[in-house]
Amino acid sequence: TEELKEYFSQFGSVQRCQLPFDRDTGFHRRYCWIKFSTPEEVQNVLQKDSHFLEGSKLALKHQIRRGRSQRKNQRE
Repeated sequence: TEELKEYFSQFGSVQRCQLPFDRDTGFHRRYCWIKFSTPEEVQNVLQKDSHFLEGSKLALKHQIRRGRSQRKNQRE
């Protein structure tokens, strides 16, 4: 997690870095969520063609966080 946070901090202020692990295997699930302070910082990350960390190429997806009311309405 610290390596991810350190890498992505070059693009802006990382508010949160969440790397979920599989309880059964003890390995991470091969994805994580990075939360930046501003939408401009997200754009800084997405503008770079390729991202590599510890020899692995990272695939990035932009996810817009929905508010609780939007998630609740979607379930109904």
